[in-house]
Amino acid sequence: MATNKDGYIQQLKKQYDELNHRWSRERDKFEAYLQHTEADARKEFEAKREKYRKIRSELKEKIVEMDVASDNAWEELKDGAEKSWNELSRAFDKAMVHFNK
Repeated sequence: MATNKDGYIQQLKKQYDELNHRWSRERDKFEAYLQHTEADARKEFEAKREKYRKIRSELKEKIVEMDVASDNAWEELKDGAEKSWNELSRAFDKAMVHFNK
């Protein structure tokens, strides 16, 4: 990732947007598939989708916080944003593996 504030935030926003775009495409496939599955599978998908939404929302908040933070303070927020990004991308990857079985 970029080391300066603006570059880092732009790169994180780009990654966030790309992952959201991928999620939108895959979510539509999952929802179509789930129309023909048992209620338990639909509940599991809903739980995973809600977890993903929560993590995505947290990352979006961290991006906004970093964007408005001073040049010195953003460094402190960077670790939290990276942790949220890693958690979000892992959650997405796990969902892809699970629902593409």
